[in-house]
Amino acid sequence: MFFDHFGVSPGSSAGDIHGIAEAYSTIPWENLTKFLLRASGNPQPRLPREVMEGHISRGTGGTCYSLTETLATIIVQCGLRARPLTGHMNHGRNIHCALLVEGEAGSFILDPGYAVPGAVRLAEDHSGELALEGRTMRWKPVPEGWELHTIEHGQSRYRYTLESRQLTRAEFMEYWRRSFNAPGLESLHLNMPGPMGGRMSAHNGNLRTVDSAGSRNLKLASDYGRLVSESFGIAPEVAEAAWAELQRQKLARRGQDVTS
Repeated sequence: MFFDHFGVSPGSSAGDIHGIAEAYSTIPWENLTKFLLRASGNPQPRLPREVMEGHISRGTGGTCYSLTETLATIIVQCGLRARPLTGHMNHGRNIHCALLVEGEAGSFILDPGYAVPGAVRLAEDHSGELALEGRTMRWKPVPEGWELHTIEHGQSRYRYTLESRQLTRAEFMEYWRRSFNAPGLESLHLNMPGPMGGRMSAHNGNLRTVDSAGSRNLKLASDYGRLVSESFGIAPEVAEAAWAELQRQKLARRGQDVTS
């Protein structure tokens, strides 16, 4: 489904890996589908076929676990080795993941869960770097694995740590299941690379776009479904359902606060 939909041919060269990663990065990181799944009372992981079918029919994507699992399935079809890496952030351990891809062309980090727009080839010293418009992403080797730092306007900022160790399937699935109880799932979030190396991110009713022209903010609340669809390509009915559920949950919490 991926290769047919994006018109990309499977292959194992460095160019093939970059092409696959770039095409895949147009699938949005979004927790709207996960938010609705949890609200339904059936929070099951969305596996690769469901992720691709959802993207093709409704423009949806997923969060880091479903996106990484799906990309791994695609990469393996190219005759490459791919395994997930668990990631830690300032606000918790084992709450992120990315993919280590290995083949004759070398080793690469692919991170659709952080909306990285391409593959990051690792050098002989295991470092990696991706230069974008107005921003550099740098993966620094550390004893545990890699640290990601982003550099903007001369300022470096730590983002996360990836462990290089072999992650068992049971561990990966356990971290995935735990993610349905993450604090971030109390809100709606979307992230996606923008044109010319820019990026777009939305938190509830606020959209922020950063590119070579600077940064801009847009309020989404007045027409959430249409504006999310225009910005991220997600079907308006999906966005509207998530927005309506968010408002329902907010009202329910307010009612609990009043009665408590």
